[in-house]
Amino acid sequence: MRNIVTDTVNGKELVPVYDINELPLLGMLLEAKDSKKRDVTYIELISTFDIETTAIYKRNVDFSISSEIRPYAFMYHWQFAIGKNGEYVVFGRTWEEFQKLLKTLERGLDLRFERRLVIWVHNLSYEWAFMRQFIDYADGFFLEERQPLKIITKGGIEFRCSYKLSNMSLQKFCENEENVRFYKLDGDSFDYNKIRYPNTWLTPEEESYCYNDVRGLAECIRSRLKTETLAKIPMTSTGYVRRDMRNAFRTNPKNRDQFIANALTPELYTICRKAFRGGDTHANIYYSDCVLKRVQSFDIASSYPFEILTGLYPVTRFCKMPYKKYQKLKDKSSYAFIGYFRFENVRYIGECNIPYIAFAKCEKISKDKVVDNGRILKADFIECWLTDIDFNIIKNEYLIDSIKVTNLHVARYGELPKEVKEVCLDYYRKKTTLKGVDGKEYEYGKSKNKLNATYGCMVMRIDREMIRYNPLIDEYIPESKTLEALISTYYSSRNNFLSYQWGVWITANARKSLREGLNMVGRDVIYCDTDSIKCLNDHRADFDRLNTARIAKAIEHDAFAKDIKGNTRYAGVWEYEGTYEKFSTLGAKKYVYQKDGKISSTIAGVAKKAGKAFFEKYGFDGFKIGNVIRESGHLTAFYNDVDIYTIKAPDGYEFTTASNVALVDNTYTIGVTNEYLDLLYKAKHDILNVVYQ
Repeated sequence: MRNIVTDTVNGKELVPVYDINELPLLGMLLEAKDSKKRDVTYIELISTFDIETTAIYKRNVDFSISSEIRPYAFMYHWQFAIGKNGEYVVFGRTWEEFQKLLKTLERGLDLRFERRLVIWVHNLSYEWAFMRQFIDYADGFFLEERQPLKIITKGGIEFRCSYKLSNMSLQKFCENEENVRFYKLDGDSFDYNKIRYPNTWLTPEEESYCYNDVRGLAECIRSRLKTETLAKIPMTSTGYVRRDMRNAFRTNPKNRDQFIANALTPELYTICRKAFRGGDTHANIYYSDCVLKRVQSFDIASSYPFEILTGLYPVTRFCKMPYKKYQKLKDKSSYAFIGYFRFENVRYIGECNIPYIAFAKCEKISKDKVVDNGRILKADFIECWLTDIDFNIIKNEYLIDSIKVTNLHVARYGELPKEVKEVCLDYYRKKTTLKGVDGKEYEYGKSKNKLNATYGCMVMRIDREMIRYNPLIDEYIPESKTLEALISTYYSSRNNFLSYQWGVWITANARKSLREGLNMVGRDVIYCDTDSIKCLNDHRADFDRLNTARIAKAIEHDAFAKDIKGNTRYAGVWEYEGTYEKFSTLGAKKYVYQKDGKISSTIAGVAKKAGKAFFEKYGFDGFKIGNVIRESGHLTAFYNDVDIYTIKAPDGYEFTTASNVALVDNTYTIGVTNEYLDLLYKAKHDILNVVYQ
């Protein structure tokens, strides 16, 4: 054992680092309690693992990645924590030492496949890319290829992903949990570009960084396990919400009956998948590639929770119905529908210059078309699946010569089950009342995270296949189940209770709410994104008028609470977020703004921190088509699936490595498609209106 100095929230602290053979495993085993899930026993100890790696690659003169050497990486240091609070920390440098650690744990804790130690890894997908050939793999659960949620060894080690558990970076996880002293240290002082080998001497600062990564994570897990056991703790952040909702759902037996009665057939599920859309994100072409001043910003408070609490959803089984028969229904607003539409000679005429029809959702489309950054301005014909909400928006904002509807399915509208809404409402109230209250930061953060996860539960795919890893051939193999079998399994399981069609209508309702704001602002709209609008001129009074009806709706559904100052806060209202001194956009998820003298950016493919540094240096002049952000903060992954081999360092030191992933900071070129550039030219020369006629 040796001591190192590390940083804590209370200042510098002297902490011990143990050798593998010095761990008091017998003492831990005698003190630890067990929890059980089915046929597996879990030892209630907290353990965490992390690796540090070096990436080897070359750059060309223009900062692009050189093809001379394919980027590869190797591990040069690992750290492991274990104990009631993760207080015993071990450092290692090689995979052989790591394998020795696993054997020591297996013997010292009497582990086997039926009796396990859980080791948490923050972003297990990354460590898995390096360690998979150095463990005795037995089983695992993969969300996607290369993305394990958990990995189980034959010897009883179960690696779990704490990033999926928290849905936060390690820094945010440490900040949001209770009594975390060993916070995530600043990575800026840890030079990731420095080439290090397993025999490279680490500075005290570098060792402190390694120590805190596993000790801080252990404290986060300890915080979560105050009210959980390892057998019952959810695997993902949405798992907490699903459990709360499931327990509430089960208090009313009628909910289960409705769930089964409204089950989707394979055909209807496929239709719902095709009709599903996310948030509405777009830029007004007339204001694109301009630096605008005094731009107002408005956001909808708790947009998706508001729709869950107040919106209407399909609550009966979908029945096939001819469109002509649907049109004869006396109260069509009482029915939801989903159907296949063919539109002839489509032209956008909306006031807000934010076209609605998404090119990506068109099943068929004419060759003769005009597309604005993924949205249809004009087409000879299109064919697509739509909900009634989408159809009504399109009908109001496009000129269409003829409409043909086939394969229409109709269900009655109604509110979501009271028990599901009450869970969401509880999260909202706690988030609102606890915000800013001293000593309640943890409870506030917990409620906020749960509230944000409510929507994610609603859109969990039924057809997600289990992926298995075969270590003998080093391949990921999806389980071959038919859609019929997957759907049958979904509805027969007592653990499932949410109808997928509800998720389809949540986003549709949210897009409808956004459209109300867009159409009210009209030609002053500059940009929108899911629940926000950026616009010219002063529209605060307009949004206040729009809020009158939304507040009444929130009151009707009890979707309000008092904040720390005693002010009543309503879900779903438009809130004024301030005025930007400057704002510029080049399309969806691509804009720069200045507020209170500080410049920031939102660019898909550029990290917030990297964008801020770049535009602080170059200002709005840097946000021009063709400019290159050399350090974008966006990492490109180069996977290398190779067998175990030996690397020789420049000083002759040799060490073992195997498969790996090299994460390389990529350059980003500010740009648009040629199609969008052509539209920009027409907009700037005031000839774009020809596409509307």
